[in-house]
Amino acid sequence: MKVILIGEYSGVHTNLAKSLKKKNIDVTTLSDGDSYKNFNTDISVKYKKYISKNKFINLMLKIYYLIILYFGINGLIQIIKYIKVLKKIKGYDVVQIINPICLSGYGSIVNYFFFKFLMRNNNKIFLCCLGDDYVWVDGSLKNKKFKSMFYFFRYSKFEQFAHSFKYTHGFFYKKLNKLVLDNSEKYIPGLYDYYYYYKKYEKCTPIVPVAIEMNAEINPLVFDGYPIKIFHGWQPNKEYRKGNYYFDQAIKKIIEKYPNKIEYKVVGGVPYAEYIKTFKESQIFLDQCMSMDQGVNGLIAMADGKVVFSGLCSDLVSYYNLDVNNLPLINVEPDVDYIYSKIEEIILNPDLLTKYSKEAMDFISEKHSMDYVADSYIKIWLN
Repeated sequence: MKVILIGEYSGVHTNLAKSLKKKNIDVTTLSDGDSYKNFNTDISVKYKKYISKNKFINLMLKIYYLIILYFGINGLIQIIKYIKVLKKIKGYDVVQIINPICLSGYGSIVNYFFFKFLMRNNNKIFLCCLGDDYVWVDGSLKNKKFKSMFYFFRYSKFEQFAHSFKYTHGFFYKKLNKLVLDNSEKYIPGLYDYYYYYKKYEKCTPIVPVAIEMNAEINPLVFDGYPIKIFHGWQPNKEYRKGNYYFDQAIKKIIEKYPNKIEYKVVGGVPYAEYIKTFKESQIFLDQCMSMDQGVNGLIAMADGKVVFSGLCSDLVSYYNLDVNNLPLINVEPDVDYIYSKIEEIILNPDLLTKYSKEAMDFISEKHSMDYVADSYIKIWLN
């Protein structure tokens, strides 16, 4: 079986490719490395934005990029230098794309004609549902039952939401979405946030979790004295998506009351390999509080035995049939006092570190193992 994985989302295709290669499957990856995260890829297709040191020029560039983003025409010229390599994507048994915008950074028009090319020259195409797309954005805007970044939309912070709104309000994006949905064999959600909105479609499969690599030498945490080290991953311009401000305010309150019991570190905007290294010494990992499921960074932290604060909505607990008394992480709400109380509970009862750490590692081992995830994808592709 010859497979190509197009697009990247925090290492999802990178890890899947590793696992498929171990099973002697001919697999190729194509992406931009997921922007500044710089994941390795077999075929690199990057969209380059220009930045000026002049503040006025830089403001004009931001407006320019926003306009071409909504008209779907970004990358029409830049794609020319990749035409030769893209034309070689032929004869694959399986093409899997992450998101209808599988060529990240490029607009709806480039991706529309690229997808048409994939249809004509390959066998089966599958959509891995991760990242913003029309179905998720439209559903989140209309739904007030579940947490999402759109709960706290502010026009003053429109720049943080602009990327997402293009899917519902931009030119040609809805048409691209229909093309992809009509011509994909299956829709494979990677997180519950996407499953919730895609499950209405007959082509939607059960969730295939994100593949996470585990280190067999990692042991559950054991409390060995204060301070408890807290790591906060803060991705630039994603404060409203992740809910970073809620975490930050809660931690500052904790520091005021227990200045000698915690050590707080905030990291963001660095290459992924460096990012992973920086949280190794922490015991508590603050992921996100605006989602129903965990982010990929949170899952990696769980595999490393950290106590993770992230999404674990009641629907997901039921979906996985989890024991409510032994959950693998702490579900958080966008509420400073709530987050404060949960962190304080661990600080005053540090033996909970071991409990959550063990449950987290067991959960990743069962639900997110490389073999399990790869086998799940293969089963869908072959059927």
